[in-house]
Amino acid sequence: MAEKKNLLDLGPTGLEELFATWGEPKFRARQVFRWIWKQGALSFEEMSNVSKPLKERLAEHYEIRLPKIALKQESADGTIKYLIQFEDGKTVETVWIPRADQDRVTVCVSSQVGCKMGCTFCMTAQQKVERNLLPGEIAAQLLMMPDRTKITNVVLMGMGEPFDNYDAVMESIDIMSSDEGLFIGPKKITVSTSGLLPKIERFLKESRARLAISLNASNNEIRSQIMPVNRAYPIEKLMESVRNIVKNEMTNKPRDFCITWEYILIKDINDRPEHARELLKILKGIPSKVNLLLYNENPNVPFKRPEESSIGEFRQILSRGGLLNFVRSSRGRDIAAACGQLASQHVRQKSPPVKIDLGGGVSVSA
Repeated sequence: MAEKKNLLDLGPTGLEELFATWGEPKFRARQVFRWIWKQGALSFEEMSNVSKPLKERLAEHYEIRLPKIALKQESADGTIKYLIQFEDGKTVETVWIPRADQDRVTVCVSSQVGCKMGCTFCMTAQQKVERNLLPGEIAAQLLMMPDRTKITNVVLMGMGEPFDNYDAVMESIDIMSSDEGLFIGPKKITVSTSGLLPKIERFLKESRARLAISLNASNNEIRSQIMPVNRAYPIEKLMESVRNIVKNEMTNKPRDFCITWEYILIKDINDRPEHARELLKILKGIPSKVNLLLYNENPNVPFKRPEESSIGEFRQILSRGGLLNFVRSSRGRDIAAACGQLASQHVRQKSPPVKIDLGGGVSVSA
């Protein structure tokens, strides 16, 4: 007998389509969806308001199977990193980030097994992309957390480029934000992209979730070397597109709407005063907030964390130029759970040293 399918793989749209083929009304799909994602039901017998014939039919063809926790690591700062294993044996890392001082718990989830964007500073990029996650696999990472009722924020900043798996990510956001699902407000969900322009345009029109664009350089020469996506969507094209989107969409956005830019400061690469001045220039006219992240060092990757003096000068220049900016704290560095450090375990164990050509005859090696 063939193994039963996993109902979590369907997502809300798939569930409605399945029930439509069975001649069941849409509200039945919503009932089952609510039992799984809001009530945490792991069997059909728990679904007390679902008819017996429907439960029997579901049980005949489907099961509700959560991923497994293959490894759990706890940081001294309270961060917990989970290696989540799916049914095909593929793994991703998911991070629980509590902030007791702010009464907030953020979960960093993954959208792909690996990533094909090739960012040279990122551990996930060494893995390459093995497959996309399904909507239920993305959202189910929240079900694996210590207490999902404490989750206040979700960031899709784990493994993978979310917009390279756009449809699944959007459906997973529906699961997370639905009042019949995990009930996390869309403004508490942030999606980070390396800059896939067509999907940025779609997202800002279609979603109420937050967007963060990973910029990481102030000119094309540096960005193309550390983020290959810049060769397809160079900075001037990215900025022009964002300006047009903001101009056309501002009437539909709240007053406090702004584009969040992520900028990882890497010692002697993009952390100099001239880079800060260039950043002010390219972001002029765009309602912006810049999250500065200090590079989190990876084995076999040659980049280094910036000096405190460089960070202070960089921020001072941005602030004097009227650009809102914050230094985002790195959580879980001692367990390789911080930004840019995530990867499947087999990649972490086998990744070779990396040599990076920065152009102009300059290269750095681990």
